[in-house]
Parts: sequence; structure tokens; C-alpha cells
Amino acid sequence: MSSNTRTLELPGLDALLAHAPDARPGPAGPHEHEPTTAAIPVLGGTEAVVIDEPERAHRSLAALTLSPRRAKLALLVLAAGAFATGANEASIIALSPAIASGLGVPVAQVGLLATAFALTVVIAAVPLTLLTARLAPRTTLTATLALWTTGVTIAATAGTFVQLAGGRIVSAAAHALFWALVAPTAANLFAPHLRAMTVTRIMVGGAAAGVIGTPLVTIAGERIGWQAPYWAFAAIGVVLAIALALTLPGPVKDDSAEPDDEPPAAEHTRGDVPSMAHFLRVLAVTFTVQVAMSSTWTYIASYFGEVAGMPSSTLPALFALGGVIGVASTLAIGPLLARRAVHSVGLGIIGIGLAWVLLATGTVWGAVGGQIFQAAGWAVLVAALLNWAMRHTPWRTDVGASTFMVTANSGAALGPVLGGIVLASMGLAALPLLSLVLTGVAATIIATVDPKVLRRLGVARSVRTALERSQQLRAKREEWSRRTGSTAPRPVAAAWAVGQNAARHAGQGARTLTQGAVAASRATANATAKAGVKAGEATRSAAYLHIASLQALDPYREDPYGNRPYGNDPYDGEPFRDES
Repeated sequence: MSSNTRTLELPGLDALLAHAPDARPGPAGPHEHEPTTAAIPVLGGTEAVVIDEPERAHRSLAALTLSPRRAKLALLVLAAGAFATGANEASIIALSPAIASGLGVPVAQVGLLATAFALTVVIAAVPLTLLTARLAPRTTLTATLALWTTGVTIAATAGTFVQLAGGRIVSAAAHALFWALVAPTAANLFAPHLRAMTVTRIMVGGAAAGVIGTPLVTIAGERIGWQAPYWAFAAIGVVLAIALALTLPGPVKDDSAEPDDEPPAAEHTRGDVPSMAHFLRVLAVTFTVQVAMSSTWTYIASYFGEVAGMPSSTLPALFALGGVIGVASTLAIGPLLARRAVHSVGLGIIGIGLAWVLLATGTVWGAVGGQIFQAAGWAVLVAALLNWAMRHTPWRTDVGASTFMVTANSGAALGPVLGGIVLASMGLAALPLLSLVLTGVAATIIATVDPKVLRRLGVARSVRTALERSQQLRAKREEWSRRTGSTAPRPVAAAWAVGQNAARHAGQGARTLTQGAVAASRATANATAKAGVKAGEATRSAAYLHIASLQALDPYREDPYGNRPYGNDPYDGEPFRDES
């Protein structure tokens, strides 16, 4: 793992949830609905778009040279490419009866073309992406659409099953490379704050493959022939290749950069609850439900006609209904994905489980109900599984999304083979039962998820952000401690130590002040007592002097206390009379 990878660990989260009522799962906030990745469900498969990689919002110098009008045209062309490639991927499902009758092969053998397509995506996606990493997006995408056009042209001119398989393999390789490049290329055309708009346009193009593309392919295959849709794809591919060459920006040399300067390392994100064990659990569920889906849905056109007894003219409307329901379900489940990913997966499992039960009835209304529940359940399941996987991915989100898509396509490759075996031995009617059993296995895996993991996944984005900031601050303190050689105290311990020191110093100061006050009071009391004694002595002396002066004037005058004058008067104590 690169040193510039950031992640959010959740230490002590269970205790945090136990003491923080606001952190418990509740209604999603205004930004909680934005998933790490976007999933585009198509018939029998998915496309993943990574939208939460910071470097994917970086605009190159070449992109900055585009005018707003040209950038919008380039985005429109990329969305049209998403539509064409998605419709081509699902075409084998809608055209399997026509191809089987046209080439004179069993329907089960035609289902192997879906296996070949999925295996090619699994094998070619990563190597082709690495081989073209140093090329400009305009060069790579133009060549990719040219290769894709070559593949669908080979399929359109096929007169044998082997040639048709070769054309599907070539178009599958181009398909894998296109979907690896379309999201970063689209996001690079506009400013970072417009990334959501660019991804939405790509998703609309991919969703239109199920709403419009598959019904049109079905109509053309029934009325004109199964080669007609591939000829249409070839014409669209030529137009798109030319349009990409004209609208996408070419390479621009940066004269301000030094020759020896290395480009700055991009910062990547990974799951906020990373765990290899939990990530493998998600992949196990993904693989199982993909096998369950593709084992029946690859042959669904034949099932509708031969088992349910539906006329072929109703299939385009039925596929269009499923596409609309799928898009609506994807939009409806979006607000719940950020904090209810596992619950959303369970909801999707219930939907497709009901679809298999209804299809197993073999009636027209069972087929219509199965189409409705399949479209809704599969759209919810795809979006929720991808989001759940990205929450647990221990690597970068783009690597996690690639691993998820490889797992899903591996299941899509195995499903038609398994379905073909059941079809050959037990017939079309047994396919929904096979898918129902596999869906039950996936439901069992989901039911064993640890409740503590569900609580971790239900933490609000605001709480996760606060924990991430706390971890970053702690990492900075640890780095400072490592460089300076001192110990960086933990915030709570540091605050406690500061409080203890302050209390100790405050106590010492209070004792000092008290002792000083007692000493001052004692000194003041002593001084007051001495002054009182001196004042009393002075008062008494003054009184004696006053009495003495009065006696000097009148020896027989009474003193202030009513006593007779002092002396040895023989008449002391009796009234004095003057007898002279």
C-alpha cells in the first residue's frame, strides 16, 4: 500500500455508539446519499463507475484548453458510448432465440457467448488499462471504440457460431477498457465541483441501454434479423470513434514544468471500515447472486416464449418496463446506501427471490411479475453490493471496484454454463428453481453478518469525519514526538496533568496566603495590645496629674469619685465645717 493512502479506522466505535445517541443510525443527512461508487445495472450484468477518487477530479492542462461547449459535447459522446456498449453487452440475452435458429445451434450453446464475454472482461480489463496508462485519453478511447466497432462488425457478418464468438470476444475486450476509462475521462473535463454532474450523465447513458437499447435490439432481431442490431452498433461505433477524436482534448506539453520534476503523488481513498474478511464476504455474496442471475436470465427470452407462453411481440415492452423499474429503483435506493448498505442488499435479495418464485409458476402473469421484481431487486442489489464492498475494501477504491467487477463477471461467466447444463438435463422450467436455491445461499451469507459490523456501517458521515480528523491530529502528534524525541501526551491525559498541576499550585498559594494572613493578624493584635497598654498608662498618668492639680488649688475638694481629699485629716469622713 502506498504511503499516501489515507483511511479511517474506527477505534472504540462500539463504546462511542453506546454513549453517543446522536451517532446512532437515523435518517440520512443531506450528503449521506452520495455513494463511493455508482453502479449501472444492465440485463444480467453491471457496470461500475468510481466517483470518490480525488485525483479523478483533477483537471489536466489539456482539459483546461477545452471550451465549455466542446466539453459538454465530449461528455455527450461518452454517455452515448456508455449506452452503446451496455446495449451490446445485453444483446445476447434478447437475441438468443433468434441467433439459435439462425445459426442452427441450441440455445444453451448461445448462452456460452455470455460466458465468453464475461471472461474476456475479467481477463482483459487490468492488462489493457496498464498498457494504455501512458497514452492520452483521446488516443486510448478513440482506439477503444475502433476496436469495439471491429468486434461488432465481425459479429454482424458472422455466418458461424465460431465467428460470432470471436466478434463478441473482441468487443468484450474493448468494453472492458472503455468502462475503465470513461469515468476519469468524463470527470477530467470539468471542474471538481461538477463531478456529480458528469457521473450522472454517464449513468443516464448506461441506464438507457436497459430502457431503450434492449427493447430496440429485440424488435430489430425479431423483424429484421439478429445481425441487424450489430450492424447498427457498428455504425454507431464509427460515429462515436470520430466524435471522440474531435471532441476530447489532445496532449498538451507543460512548458512550466522542469524536465526532472516528478508529478505529485495522488491521494487515494479506501474503505472507511476496511477489512479483508468482510470484503471477501461481500465478494462471496456478489459471486453467488451473479451466478444465480445469469444462469436464468441468459435464457430468459426463450423462457418467456416457451415456458410462459408469451408472444415474442411482447418482449420489447417487457424489457422496457424492466429498464424503467431498474432506473427508478436505483434512484430510490440511493439515499439509503450510505448507512443501510447491508439492509439494502437484503432488500434486493428478497426482490429477486420473489422474482424466481413468480417465474417458476410458468404463467404469463408470473412472468410479468417476475420481470418487475427482478428489475427492482437486481437494481437495488447491484448498487448496494458495490457500495457495501467499497466500505470494506482494504485497498484504494478503484482497486476495490475493479476486484468487485472481476468477481461479478466471474459469476456472470459461470452462470450461463451452469444454466446450460440444467437446461440440457432438466429443461427451461428448472432454471428459476436453480436461481432460487443460489439466492438462498447468498441470503444465508448475509444473515451471518456480525451486528457490530452493521453498527459500524451505520455510523453517520459526520461522526466518521470527526473520527478521521481526530486520527489525523493524533498522527501529527505522533510524528512530532518521533522527530523531537519527546512524548506527545494524549489530549485527555495532557488536560488532566495540567489540571493537577494547577490544583497543586493553587493549593500551595492558598496555604501561603492563609499563613501570611494569620501572621499579619497576630502582629496587628500584638501591636494593638501594646498601644492599648501605653494609652492606658498615659491616661492614668494624665488623670493623676489632673487630680494633683485640683488638690493643689483646693486641698479639701472631693476627687472625681466623690472621695474626700487625700491626707491625714482628723475629720476625714465627716462633714467639714469652718469654725474660724
